[in-house]
Amino acid sequence: MKILHFLGIGRLPKRPMIDATGGTERSALEIARIQTRRGHNVTVACNADEHWEGSWEGVRILHLKPYTWLKKISFGKIAGWHLPLAMLVRTGRFDLVHFHEYLRTRYFTAQPKVMHFHNDPLGHLDAAGFAEAAAEYWANVGNSAAQIAVSEFVMGRLSLAHSQAGPNALPANIVRVPGGVQSKVLLRDKRKGERQRIRQKLGLQDSDVLFLFAGAIRPEKGVDYLARAFAKLSEEDPNARLAIAGGSSLWVEEGWLQGKALESTEQQVRDTLAQAMARKRAFVLGLIPPGEIDAYYAAADIFVLPSMFQETFGLVLLEAFSAGTPVIAFKSGGIPELVQDRINGLIVAQGDEEGLYRSMRELMLDRPLRERLAAAAESVPPRYSWESTVDRLDAVYQGVLNR
Repeated sequence: MKILHFLGIGRLPKRPMIDATGGTERSALEIARIQTRRGHNVTVACNADEHWEGSWEGVRILHLKPYTWLKKISFGKIAGWHLPLAMLVRTGRFDLVHFHEYLRTRYFTAQPKVMHFHNDPLGHLDAAGFAEAAAEYWANVGNSAAQIAVSEFVMGRLSLAHSQAGPNALPANIVRVPGGVQSKVLLRDKRKGERQRIRQKLGLQDSDVLFLFAGAIRPEKGVDYLARAFAKLSEEDPNARLAIAGGSSLWVEEGWLQGKALESTEQQVRDTLAQAMARKRAFVLGLIPPGEIDAYYAAADIFVLPSMFQETFGLVLLEAFSAGTPVIAFKSGGIPELVQDRINGLIVAQGDEEGLYRSMRELMLDRPLRERLAAAAESVPPRYSWESTVDRLDAVYQGVLNR
């Protein structure tokens, strides 16, 4: 089968195992890699400022440059980005087109197509705005033969949009296909060695308890909440340590900025942690290559994800669990589908900074609780492999093609 994955957000990395990416890009690449291993001809494409073509493990990767001359006419900006994709679909003779967070699909009537939702559908709107936008939204979404949701939370949001789209709305075919985690995560014997290597690199003692955050350093991820909670904890306990892996550039689309400068949150975090960083108790590591990040999960004692938006799934949670690292997370979106409070982690009410601090302090001081949660955490990833994700997609594809 000849398959095209197209990403409506983000930028595909030119070096997938070296360049850090957001969750949508990583999901598409992992799916494409396994599909290629299974004998499919797979292309993954995105919009970019310059045209580029490369390959990775047999997967063709494309950056599509916009048609700049179209910007001179009405609606030219949208058409300039859309037409290179239209030409690719027209000339590529794909058996199926798999759109990730791309809504302008009504023009691709001849191709079997599915739409993949990694983020909160219409999540920027309140209830009234959601209801008002539902009809137009589903006019685009309903043109796909299947709507793929990464979690029960996203399924619920898509179902709500369909129900509010009106009696003449196109039919829904909403299916849940969760993301996964690499099958080659660190094994126990190698994990111990990597833990020692990273902790030595950071200058940590055995008695130090390391908290880890990995992801975009953005207000939506609540990293400023984490920084303030840790700064308070660090003043109380000299064995508290924090490592922040990531950067603002992991999300490149302007829609997420909410009027804030790209680096503003990162600078705020650095200012909050200035004293802890001077004492070598906190580390802002920057972007960590995908091939190296597993070692940091292994080095950590606790992973923290204080998301201030609706986190739809959380690939980083599975990655942390794979290293036997328990999680503290704000309750949002699909997080409770993975993190069970006091079973494999701790759940804190979203935005409760004092609750976050108390949970961090409790898990830091209570090693038996930490170990119990860690043991339960390791049982989660086997249910979420990328291979099983592709198995489910195969079934969706066959249903679409049969129709």
